[in-house]
This record gives sequence, structure tokens and C-alpha cells, in this order.
Amino acid sequence: MNKSILRFFISFVFPVFVFSCGKSIPGDVIQPEEMEDLLYDYHVAITMGNDLSYENRYKSSLYKDYVFKKHGVTEAMFDSSMVWYARHSKELAEIYRKIEKRYEMSENQMRSQLNKRSKQIKVSLPGDSVDVWSDRNLYWLTTSPLTNKLVFDLKVDTTFHASDVLVMSADCNFLPSDKGGTSDIVMALNVVFKNDSTQATTKVIGKSGYYDLILRPDSGFDYKSVNGFIYYNDSKKSDVSALIRNIKLMRYRKDSYK
Repeated sequence: MNKSILRFFISFVFPVFVFSCGKSIPGDVIQPEEMEDLLYDYHVAITMGNDLSYENRYKSSLYKDYVFKKHGVTEAMFDSSMVWYARHSKELAEIYRKIEKRYEMSENQMRSQLNKRSKQIKVSLPGDSVDVWSDRNLYWLTTSPLTNKLVFDLKVDTTFHASDVLVMSADCNFLPSDKGGTSDIVMALNVVFKNDSTQATTKVIGKSGYYDLILRPDSGFDYKSVNGFIYYNDSKKSDVSALIRNIKLMRYRKDSYK
């Protein structure tokens, strides 16, 4: 397989979206209904793989192989079909809208798989560089008040040290509607310390891309909790929706983050 294509899909970075011209879907491309089921399972597999410990990360490829086998396709067939869909944004957007609805319907099951027991996620992961994100890493944000934001609240423990650096990252993709136009995504990260003081940082995102939001504590107080949100702001009434993927919240020791 072409290495550039492999890197493209492993990292889940979308190309610049090109509007579909209403052409029929070629016979050698995985059809929409099948692609929806395949992508749903594929993203679940990626999420489960990311949730593995460092020692067991090698198993993540087994999860993906199982998905391809389950749906009777090869990785090459999947890659070539995704190339077609990436060039026809309307078809791809419709598939992801359906996938998001399915994620919403199975939220309790997904949270159970990710060990999310309540509104607060208890984090207990040792190490100098750890992804502490425990929610699903795929969200579809729309203009609806029910689906225009994702909110998280992490209750930390002794594995967090004073002055740890937090880096929240996500692949943000704006998918245009027939109306055209643009809108914004607001990413926010907030730390509450044990003395109840706080520190926050935000970023406004206006175009598709992979973004980092970095919070470097300016005090030596111990952490109490970490919270934040990613909010779709449609103040321009553009009706553009946004696909948020590959969400991570990395915790670095102060001396290990450059």
C-alpha cells in the first residue's frame, strides 16, 4: 500500500473537501449503507485501541483487522473507497450524520466500554506522557442545542502532579451545507486546583485542521479537576456542521514536555 495513503487514513486527516457533483457511486466503491456500518465499527475499534495500555497497543491493529474481516473487505478496498468519499463531501457527510446518531443512541454502552461510570471521569493513569481522554473520540456537532457541544469533567488523582502540562488536541473538520458560509469552533480547557483557584485557556477555530490547546499551569498547586468543552458556534447562521475526531487530552510532566 502507498505509504502516504496509509499515513493519511491512520491519522484520520481529511483532505480539503470537494463538493460532489451528484455522480452515481461507482460499483467498486463500498456503498453508503455498507460504508456506514463499516465506519461505525472502525471508529469503535480505533477508540478501543487508543484505550489500551502502552504495553498492549500492538493489539489495536487486531481490532481493525477484525472489522475488515467482519465486513468482508480488505484494507485496500477500504482505503480506495475512502479516497472516493473524501472527494465527495455530501455523501461522506450524510454517512457521518447517521453514524453520529447511532453513537448518541448507544452512548451508555460506549461509556461502559470506556469505563465512564458517571458525569465525572475518574482518571488514574501513571506515566510521564499519558492520554487521559476517556470519552469517545468522535463527535458530530450541529446547530441543534442538543448536539452543538461536548463537555467533559475529569476528577484527577495522585497520578497528576503539580505543574503537569495539559494538551488537548482534535481534528476539526467543517462540512459545508447547501447554504455555504463558515462558522467557528471554540475549544476550552480549564484546571481547578486544590485551593479552588483556576486557570483556563481557549482557542477559536475557523477552518478545518488539527489543533492543539496547551495549558501550562502558572502555579505549583496540586490539581483538583480538569474540565472543558468543544463548542460549535453558529453565530453566522451558516448551518455548517463540524466533525470532531481524534480527540486527545495528553498529560505531560513539566520537564518532559518541550
